[in-house]
This record gives sequence, structure tokens and C-alpha cells, in this order.
Amino acid sequence: MIQMQFIKKNNLGLNYITAFLILFSFAALRGNGNGDYFSYLRYSTYITSLDRIFDPNFPMEIGFRIISYAVNILGLHQQAVIVIMNFISLICVYVFIKRYSPDRMLSILLFLPLYFQFDMHAARTAVAIGITTFSLKYLYEKKLFKFIAIIFLASTFHKTAWILVIMYFIADKKVNKYIGIITILGAGLLSSFFSISNIILNILTILRLNTFAHRYYIYMQSEVYGYSYKLYDPRLLLVIGIYISAQLIIKHPDKLESLLINFIWVNALLMIMFSEHTVFVTRLTCYFNIYTIILVPFIVSKYRSATKHALYGLVKLSAIYIYIAYTAGILIGTVEYKLFFI
Repeated sequence: MIQMQFIKKNNLGLNYITAFLILFSFAALRGNGNGDYFSYLRYSTYITSLDRIFDPNFPMEIGFRIISYAVNILGLHQQAVIVIMNFISLICVYVFIKRYSPDRMLSILLFLPLYFQFDMHAARTAVAIGITTFSLKYLYEKKLFKFIAIIFLASTFHKTAWILVIMYFIADKKVNKYIGIITILGAGLLSSFFSISNIILNILTILRLNTFAHRYYIYMQSEVYGYSYKLYDPRLLLVIGIYISAQLIIKHPDKLESLLINFIWVNALLMIMFSEHTVFVTRLTCYFNIYTIILVPFIVSKYRSATKHALYGLVKLSAIYIYIAYTAGILIGTVEYKLFFI
């Protein structure tokens, strides 16, 4: 809807800001959710003293605890915790798209599936995703300390942000498109014969990362989230399709484009390798999937420069309709939207 309505070039800046204000208001004022919404409200009431902020046994990370403490000290409504987390998340994504996307309004549309999955239900993860987008600059410049500092900050809202550290070793690698496709197929074959989850659990145990190992094991055993992720799932096929399209259309990628393509390649690999348990696919690969909202506009832009305008329009419309269908699929069966003050 936003993509189709705001099309006048002379209003792009205003439209872009307006779109994010709409997204922020919709998320911040919600009074329902099928994720952690009610848990956030309940747990936030417990953080009323400094010792609670630094309690390592509290089930939510210190970033959440600090926000909750500030809200309680100021005597604000508990919804303020939700509002603040949504603000941090969306302002980060706003800057991310503005800084890197060649088509900001298209990027907003591509962001909607992540928005409805995380900002609307799992706001801590949404904040972590948003903060990690600032690491792209330091990954691009190979500044390890600043890159790790951003990941650390993101991890204060969700520890899963540390998964992005692997990109530091892959970021500047030139992966041939045939090698990329072969490794994706190989990962699918490997996951059919070996339990990657058990291997990871054993590694975490050997490294004495007991907190991570315990949490990992709990998710593995979860009846609600621990079921397998099908390798023919449309979301995985979409990511693979984006990767192949990028390799075919962006024939001579610059450093940034190459980095974005590597993100999507790793995204596909992780989706396959963690497919034994859906929770790991959704919670870990989201830190890589966020880069599709920048890469797809680059693909469309490159295609536009290489072909006729009519065909460019068809490609862009195809991306729009695919993501509208993707978003609609997420919204089907979700809880009723309610305003928190009603």
C-alpha cells in the first residue's frame, strides 16, 4: 500500500519519513501479540532496583532491563517499554535504508515481513537486528573492534546477534556463483545425513558456553518452536532466488554489492543447516535476511541499467507482488490487532 501510493519523486523524502512514522505508530500502540508482547510487560514490572538490572539469572538481556528500570523509575505506563524498543529498532532500520538503498520505498516494502514477524511480536530481537545494521560500515571497512562493539551492543537485547561474527571472516571473500550454488546444494545434502543441531550443541558444551548450550537445548526440545523447517519452504526458496538473481544480474559487483551478496549466501546456508529446528532458522538468520531489503533494490537497479525500461518495471512489480504475498502469508492467522489503551 505504501509502495503504491507514495510514488512522486518530489515527495520521496516526506513519503519515506511518513512511512516509518506509520510503521512505528502501528507497532508502538499495539496491545496484543502472539510472541513475547505480554512477557515484556510482565517482566518489565520486576526491574525496580539496580541489583535486578545486573541479575545474570534474569531471563531477558540487560538492554531490556535498563529500559524497564528507566520506565519504572519514571513511573511510566509499561507500554513505554514496547514503545522504546520499537523506536530503537525502526530508527536503526530507517538510517540503514536511507544510507544504503537505491530505492527506499521498495526497501520499506521488503522490510514488512521482518517488521510483522519481529517488531510486532519479538521486539527484543527486532532491536538487536536494527542495531546490527550499523555494523555493515565497519564490516565494509574491516574495523574489527568497532564491528564487535556494535554486535556486543545488539547482544544486550538478544544474544543471538553474535551469530553475525562469522561474517567478519567471509565479508571480503569473492565467492564464484557456481561455488555458491554448489555449497547451498551441498548444505542441503549434508543436513539430510547429519544433525547439525547436535554438532553445534556439542561444540557449545566443549567450549564451556553453558548458558548458550542450555538455551540451545531448550529450543531444540520445544514442541512449539522446535519442529523442522522444510527445505522447500517458500522463504528459503525466495532467499536462494535472490542470491541467484544477484549473481546473474550484478555481473561485476562493487565491494558493497559483493558484501551484500555474501550476506544472502550465508543466509541461505544457515537456513538449510539449521532446518532441523525452525526456531533457529527464524531467530538466527534474521540478522542476515535484513540485507535482502537492500540487495533486492540493487538487483532491480542493475537490471534497469542493463535492459529496457518496460522490463525493469515488470521485474520491480514482480518483487513487489512477491513480498505482498509473503507479508499476507505472515498475517494470516495472527492475533487480532488492538490498541493498548482500549
